[in-house]
Amino acid sequence: MKALFLSAAIALASMSCFAQASDHSTVHVGLVLSNIIQINPPVDAMGGIFNSASDYTNGEDLVDIWGNPTSDFSVYSNRNFNVTIKAASATFSYFNPLSPTNPNMPCSILKYRCSANSTGGTNNAPSFTALSTSNAPLISGGTAGANKQFSVRFKADPGWSYGGGLYGLDVVLTATQL
Repeated sequence: MKALFLSAAIALASMSCFAQASDHSTVHVGLVLSNIIQINPPVDAMGGIFNSASDYTNGEDLVDIWGNPTSDFSVYSNRNFNVTIKAASATFSYFNPLSPTNPNMPCSILKYRCSANSTGGTNNAPSFTALSTSNAPLISGGTAGANKQFSVRFKADPGWSYGGGLYGLDVVLTATQL
């Protein structure tokens, strides 16, 4: 009986030597990532007041309501991107209640240039270029990331061909992922 008891004790002891000290389980985690691109600000305003012969002769750099000469943008994109620029219409809209005939000022009197670029891409407009209704490359190959900044300057040069009044034009900047 002692031998049986001793054999049972040894068997139990050997089983405890092979007992499991840890265990594991697996959790599968899935992420659904969307391609996201955003350009800020969504709306900005720049303008100029032509009230001297020098303004008409030389054109005028446009400023925002605080007097800043640039329109500043940031792109947020999880892929590389391009930015294009174009006029929303071929001519400026016109308002003058005393002379309601629209003089059809073309969008090309507005010139633009990319004055600062920290997007990691190529500045395609380092000098003033006439605006058109076709998408023109502004930044090519911007690198993916948050807060990729660039600035645009505008200059209006209508010359002496247009009468007084309020002229307005929307300029569209489009950021597109590659």
